[in-house]
Amino acid sequence: MYRNIIFLLLGLLLGAPARAAAPSRSLYLNLGNHTEFYNAVQNNDSGGLRKLDFAPTIGVGLVFPVFESWKMLPEINWVLPKTYEDSHIIVHTLMYRFDMGWDVLDWLRLRAGTSIMHLNQQGRGGSTKENNGNGTSNFYYPSENRSSLNNTLDFGLEGLFDQYGVRLQTYTYSVFKKEQRQISYTLFFTYYWGK
Repeated sequence: MYRNIIFLLLGLLLGAPARAAAPSRSLYLNLGNHTEFYNAVQNNDSGGLRKLDFAPTIGVGLVFPVFESWKMLPEINWVLPKTYEDSHIIVHTLMYRFDMGWDVLDWLRLRAGTSIMHLNQQGRGGSTKENNGNGTSNFYYPSENRSSLNNTLDFGLEGLFDQYGVRLQTYTYSVFKKEQRQISYTLFFTYYWGK
């Protein structure tokens, strides 16, 4: 899986000079950090909820001008693999994204769109002994590979500086089900070719 993603990203990047020559579109590279399920996941024994996570993310995208200040912005982002429970569980996340961007000012772009979030969890099996309140119990790690797809509603705010951009992008899961709704976000630093 890693190899295919790396080859895809390298192929898109190596094609950047040819794409940059075309005035109708430009290529961009994202580097950032992804926080999944803001304020909804417990991250310590005292009940604290996660506000910021360390999950490096890389991606590529294209800018297609539509109207004077409107752009189509498809992109693919990859959250680098994370391990949990002493490497018994490995999680991969791919984001297949499509935004419409509106350049409100020369330096400010508003974005709205949707994503397909592809989450893959690989379990390596095993067990651990944990406190259950009255003593200890064995808890088992998964030994299978599972994937899920989720559709999100996305909003972003991007500051543009010459060929660089800084963006806050949010992803809302289960938009129409209040009891299941979750919000994730990514902070991106972006470099634009052919801008």
